[in-house]
Amino acid sequence: MNQNIMSTDEAKEVSVAELLEKLSSSERGLTDSEAKERLQKYGPNEITEKKTSVIVKLLGYFWGPIPWMIEVAAVLSAVLHRWEDFAIILALLLLNVTVGFWQEHKADNAIELLKQKLALKARVRRDNKWLEVSASEIVPGDVIRLRLGDIFPADVKLIDGDYLLVDESALTGESLPVEKHVPDVAYSGSVIRQGEMDALVVATGMNTFFGKTARLVEEAKTRSHFQKAVIKIGDYLIVFALALVAFTFLVVLFRHESMLEFFQFALVLLVAAIPAALPAVLSVSMAVGAITLARDGAIVSKLAAVEEMAGMDILCSDKTGTITKNELVLTEINPFKDFSENDVLLFASLASRGEDRDPIDDAILAGAKTMQGFSGLAKRYRILSFKPFDPVSKRTEATIEDPAGNRFLVTKGATQAISALLNSKVTMDSKVTPGSQVDEYINEFASRGYRALGVGRTDAHGSWHFAGLIALYDPPREDSAETIRTAQSMGVNVKMITGDHIAIAKEISRQVNLKSDIMLATSFLDVPDRKAEEIVENSDGFAQVFPEHKYHIVAVSYTHLRAHET
Repeated sequence: MNQNIMSTDEAKEVSVAELLEKLSSSERGLTDSEAKERLQKYGPNEITEKKTSVIVKLLGYFWGPIPWMIEVAAVLSAVLHRWEDFAIILALLLLNVTVGFWQEHKADNAIELLKQKLALKARVRRDNKWLEVSASEIVPGDVIRLRLGDIFPADVKLIDGDYLLVDESALTGESLPVEKHVPDVAYSGSVIRQGEMDALVVATGMNTFFGKTARLVEEAKTRSHFQKAVIKIGDYLIVFALALVAFTFLVVLFRHESMLEFFQFALVLLVAAIPAALPAVLSVSMAVGAITLARDGAIVSKLAAVEEMAGMDILCSDKTGTITKNELVLTEINPFKDFSENDVLLFASLASRGEDRDPIDDAILAGAKTMQGFSGLAKRYRILSFKPFDPVSKRTEATIEDPAGNRFLVTKGATQAISALLNSKVTMDSKVTPGSQVDEYINEFASRGYRALGVGRTDAHGSWHFAGLIALYDPPREDSAETIRTAQSMGVNVKMITGDHIAIAKEISRQVNLKSDIMLATSFLDVPDRKAEEIVENSDGFAQVFPEHKYHIVAVSYTHLRAHET
């Protein structure tokens, strides 16, 4: 497969018009013939992996120091017509091969099934018509339409439409959606939470941001600690057995004894020296572990991974969705003067709409349900009109009619947006204070890992009032702290890796019993290797991290550990 015309990073730096020219495309998209030609040239839009044939995989289990010795012993048994020994040795060899191959093949099938379930479709403009095609058929230069709920099938540059709210948590760990406009770039694997736009495909397959990360993982494959240990055992046994056989051979020559007796003795020696059952016992033990993990929904693609997990020294864990739930919850309400917590929550819920499936709306409505008598209170108000979140105004707004027939507006959104509705003053804490005090509340929330959301309403004269602030955050899973404590008690150094802001990372770290020495991902980039190793070793985690940073963190940690082992 050839390289794409240009990289995603290069596409960021040029205008839409320049990019269309470089990709030999237009806002009407490609023709069907052009798309087919490019599909041949650049290959399918897939994350490729090196496929090993079933035969090669099967034969691989017959290859290695211990299998070689078992095979030699089997051959000698056959030569000497020791058929019982031959049958037992061959059975042990085949048992090891069968268990290992069966478990790996089953895992491969499960992964392939998952891939088929996740196969994507894309709306693409070909011959000036909108078609739905398999995402694997997307090529650089295609114009695609993206809507709510879609997963970006490739790296793209947005060329038409108002805005998108994009969930990039799979790439960055950032739990809140990110706003995208023309001419922003968006990455493969991100999910659209709101909006609809047209986009120009820039990079596909392994040339996408996601694909490059997958390539790093592929290139990082090394021989496992388990494999090294077994090979080392096999090497020692081979040397020991061959030395004894050589010594015995010299003794037989010196005494002029029968060579047949020598071969019989050599067979006994080899069978005794070789732990013929070791591979089978290890494979069965790890297969049992893999089956146990499978019951909990984990797919073990390599049996050696079970032992590797048991022998790890450092665990680099994602925050979003691993340590935390990857869902926002309402955690605190800070009302201003003349308003109560119930008031703030009521106004915020009236300015929310559940059917939009917005994570902030979901958090507010879920929080409202937990407040006693709140559902009955909300039903007394009529929502006459609703304006969904707009990245320009950065807020939602609703027109409300109360039980007495009075009408007013409610809004929720970025605190700056709510402040901008006022006459540069905010009513709070029994006095009129500058809006800068709102920043103090926001900073105080941020220091605890919370995100601040402003809530406002109009009075009878149509003047806006800042009702209060709502704190939202992505909480840790219930079992995260205990799991981390258990790992630490077993000697595992747990480091948290996240794309979130450093203040949020430090607060979550504190809540799950990790230390709070969290560093920015940029702190170890472009520094000497030894200094980078020192930074990674002494830190408890990293914030504002991108996928390529994660790979670098693991690589530096691995290098540091190996250096201390030798």
